[in-house]
Amino acid sequence: MKKNQPMEMKKNQPMEMKKNQPMEMKKKDRLRIGIALNEEKGSLNILIIGLFVITVACLMVMTDVATIMMAKRSLTQATEAAAIRGVHTLDRASYYTGKGTMLTTPLALASNRDHPAIPIDCGRAPFDIALELQNWSSDNTSMTRPELQHIVLSDFACDGSSLEISTFAEVKFPFTIPFTTMKSAFLTSSAGSTNQVQEGFYVFGIRLH
Repeated sequence: MKKNQPMEMKKNQPMEMKKNQPMEMKKKDRLRIGIALNEEKGSLNILIIGLFVITVACLMVMTDVATIMMAKRSLTQATEAAAIRGVHTLDRASYYTGKGTMLTTPLALASNRDHPAIPIDCGRAPFDIALELQNWSSDNTSMTRPELQHIVLSDFACDGSSLEISTFAEVKFPFTIPFTTMKSAFLTSSAGSTNQVQEGFYVFGIRLH
C-alpha cells in the first residue's frame, strides 16, 4: 500500500493542472475583454462630450450672427430715415429767393429745363438728424432691435442740395462668443439723399399735370 501512494499522486497531479489551466485562461480573457470595453466606453464618453460642446458653441455663434444681421438692418433703416429727415430741412431764405410767374412752370416743361435743387439748411439739418436717431433708438416698435444700443451720428456732409451721413452703434450679443471674451460689436452705416422737384403743373398746390 505504501508503494502505490506516490504513483497515484504523480498520476493525479498532471490531470489537475490540465483542468485548472482552461479556467485560468478564461478568467484572463474575461479580464482583458472587460478592460477593453471600459477603455472603449471612456473614449466614447469623451467623444460625445466633445461633440456636445462643439454643437452648443455652433448654436451660440449662429445666434450671435443672426443678431448682428438683424441689428445691421435696423441701423441701416434708421440711418436712411435720418438722412431723409435731414434733407427735408428746408433753407427757406434760399428757397424763397427770386420771383416766379404763371409762365415759369409751363416754360420749364416746354424747354425740358432742369428744376433747381431744393436748398437744404445745412446748419439745422444735423439737429434734425440727431433727433430722428434718438427717436429711433428710444422707439419700442418692431423696427428697432433691443440689442442695438444708442445710435450715434459719426459723420455729416452737406453741400446745400444733398447730404450724406454716417452712423455707428453697439450691438450686444445674446451669448458671449465661445472661447473668447467678445460680448458686443460695433456696426456702421451710411446713407445719402437729395431733394428733387416733382415734375408737373400745379395750381394752388394741386397738381393738374
